Amino acid sequence: MANLIDKVKIKPGRLIRVYNTQKKKSENDGYVSVWVEDANGKNERCLLFTENEIKRAESRSKKNIEDLTNKDLLTDLID
Repeated sequence: MANLIDKVKIKPGRLIRVYNTQKKKSENDGYVSVWVEDANGKNERCLLFTENEIKRAESRSKKNIEDLTNKDLLTDLID
């Protein structure tokens, strides 16, 4: 079970900071965890990223805005 850094409710698509509970010398103190699933709602899994990997992804998004997806109004209201 993940040891959360912040007191938050875990939801699909929400970035959650977690401690690296079995940290070795050169590893990060923690990760960013996110639950994702395929477009058909199957193959649910949890992914771990470093803070730098998240920053690189954000930078890539800003450089390639033509490739970003949009949420429809109903989805945005439900979130």
